Amino acid sequence: MLYSRYMMKKIIFPFFAVLLLTSSHLVKAQLTEEVKKKTPELPGQIMVDFGFNSTTDAPSNMPYHWWRSKSVGIYFVKSFEFSKKLELRPGIGVSLEKFGHNKNMGVFSYQEDINGSVSIEFDTIPGSGLKKNQLAVNYFEAPVEVRFNFNGNEKKDGLFLAIGGSAAYRFESHTKIKYTDEYGNKMKDKQKNDFGLNKIRLGAYGRLGYRSFSVFYKTYFTNVFNSDGPTGTADMLYSTIGVSLTGL
Repeated sequence: MLYSRYMMKKIIFPFFAVLLLTSSHLVKAQLTEEVKKKTPELPGQIMVDFGFNSTTDAPSNMPYHWWRSKSVGIYFVKSFEFSKKLELRPGIGVSLEKFGHNKNMGVFSYQEDINGSVSIEFDTIPGSGLKKNQLAVNYFEAPVEVRFNFNGNEKKDGLFLAIGGSAAYRFESHTKIKYTDEYGNKMKDKQKNDFGLNKIRLGAYGRLGYRSFSVFYKTYFTNVFNSDGPTGTADMLYSTIGVSLTGL
């Protein structure tokens, strides 16, 4: 009798232990599956472009400084497949552009003539000169590209080539300068204005990449400034070269 009770205990305890562990595992798996179902998947991808701007036909008052002329673009992109190798990729996002210049650049200055007409000219800073001078121009942008995937697999994780175009609307612009005044004080100044910049920007670009990484070249057809811009900037254009990462 004692032996029978002893054997029952040896059988029952392991049985309940196994049952408890199995139940715990099933509940955990079910909860994980429910969390996955409730977590929404983005119907597209986030793409980030980083590069450097280069200007053409800029006036001598705006000497170019490549390191201070950075470009950052952040976009949400949706893919529409034509075939395994060909897809259309429209997007929407923001493009944050900077044009940096050397220390001897003149600053933008609004001046009024005797007839009351206001124009934007270049002026100098009193003191030992500029330490940093930067123009920032920020756009809402809608790019669209056609991408050819060389491998043509379902994941499209191989080599690709893309060409596209973009339209952008300027929503903010400002200048930022650092200088030492005539009294030896270190000064910073940030001024928001339109500075005669064009509201609309149109451009084209190309990409060559592998999986989530690519290199790109962008060129813009619209002049940076309109007819109300600073003297000598009417024909100023720019382009961007950089790298891109696509995720999510």
